Amino acid sequence: MRSRRSPARSRLGLTGLETAIILIAFVIVAAAFAFAVLNLGFASTQKSGEVLKAGLEEATSSIELSGSVVASAEKGSDNQYHISNITIYVKTAVGKRPIDMRNETLTVAYFDPYVHIDRLLRSDNASETEVTVTEVSGDGDNMLEFGEIWKIVVNVKNIYGGIDKVSLEPNDVFKIEIKPSVGSILKVERTVPPSLDPVMDLG
Repeated sequence: MRSRRSPARSRLGLTGLETAIILIAFVIVAAAFAFAVLNLGFASTQKSGEVLKAGLEEATSSIELSGSVVASAEKGSDNQYHISNITIYVKTAVGKRPIDMRNETLTVAYFDPYVHIDRLLRSDNASETEVTVTEVSGDGDNMLEFGEIWKIVVNVKNIYGGIDKVSLEPNDVFKIEIKPSVGSILKVERTVPPSLDPVMDLG
């Protein structure tokens, strides 16, 4: 006698095949979703690391003083000494990247009780320049690198337009801010001595 497959058994086989296809589809979709989530998580972690690193670079000091702040004074027409310039020596902090010292990337600001300048003028004309930035020891490029020393001279005389017009008086407080393109600002604040000499170490 011929064996005949019952309709119920045929329907059961078809249902099993459909279930397998659906399960495979679910697995594929879940794997794709998991891959996308993992990629997004890795990208977020990498971006968070970059933001954290940039924040640390901005928060930590990349430039620092190298020695004392020196003030020079000249006699005016009143035969009294007046502050003519202020000299600062700087270097990079340990482990920090080189600092671009060009005029386009380095900003030097000056404050005292009588004047406030956000960006001092750097000019090739010695009688006009308000600040000069020069290398004392290094390899001769425009970068302040580890082991190098640069000199920043704020020409107070030129800021005020002449030694007789300088208004910086004894016991006045002045502040100089050196702002590199990357890293925190170096703030130098000193007090003018009660008695002025041609050369003064302000510590």
